[in-house]
Amino acid sequence: MAEGAGAFGGAGGARTPRTVAVERLGPGDHACLPFDRSEGRWALRAAFAAAGLARGERVLLFPGAGTDVSRTLERLDAHGVPALQAAADGRLDIVRTTPGCDPVRGFDPVARTDYWANAADDARTRGFTGLRAAGDMACVAEAGADAAALTSYELGLTPLLAKLGFTGLCEYDRHAFPPDVLDAVVGAHPLTVVPAPGTLHATRDGAVLRLAGDADLATRTAFELAVREPGLTAIDLTGLAFLDAHCARELVRLGAAASAFDAAAGSGGAGVALECTPAQARLLRLCGMRQPGHLVVRGEG
Repeated sequence: MAEGAGAFGGAGGARTPRTVAVERLGPGDHACLPFDRSEGRWALRAAFAAAGLARGERVLLFPGAGTDVSRTLERLDAHGVPALQAAADGRLDIVRTTPGCDPVRGFDPVARTDYWANAADDARTRGFTGLRAAGDMACVAEAGADAAALTSYELGLTPLLAKLGFTGLCEYDRHAFPPDVLDAVVGAHPLTVVPAPGTLHATRDGAVLRLAGDADLATRTAFELAVREPGLTAIDLTGLAFLDAHCARELVRLGAAASAFDAAAGSGGAGVALECTPAQARLLRLCGMRQPGHLVVRGEG
């Protein structure tokens, strides 16, 4: 599960959603994808589905009532997901209905929430390790949901998904919702996902730098510029889907330089703390990290 706490940000109260790579979403996560009808959304859907299939979860995709199922499976297959086989054996389902959304009866958040609870129970009963679902939320606009009802629904969904161990990704078309409504519903999610695969997303919150996406050959320059910004006390790496050895060594070099400066100045400074996953911590140690106190290891992977 993607999460943040301690020196890197509290867990309670209203806050700006944390951005993570879609591959980092795990059981209990509730994320939002605001999109602009680009092909990149299919790559994100494919990565989301592939991660669930690899975990042994049942995957439900709600691409919209007018979607052609065969075409959807073909598009997922083109991104490397064994969609045809997964659909044939019941691990993947392309759902064309829109639970809790009806142009005549309107938006029914209770019916929609009940649907998710029943689907999660059904997945467990059928022997899956869990459930994940991604869906186009245009149906709620078509059902006439107002901003207050939609925001309340999304806020209530977060603790439910955490309780069920259910991974949810809500897709909001920027062209289907007024900007103020979109801002409200995005803010009701604890997480957003990086909008394009293979990119790096860097945000700074005071002295804390949060990274999401990929830190690799294609994004090295942006990565190096971000981590070298002055005044940082912490760098959160847990939103990254991939951290290559070059970028890991850059962090090691920065840590060694900071420690040498502190020693020369006699300041005893704490340097820059790195919040990372266990796999990232192992890579950093293999690349020569010698300041274990600088690593704050959280989560999975």
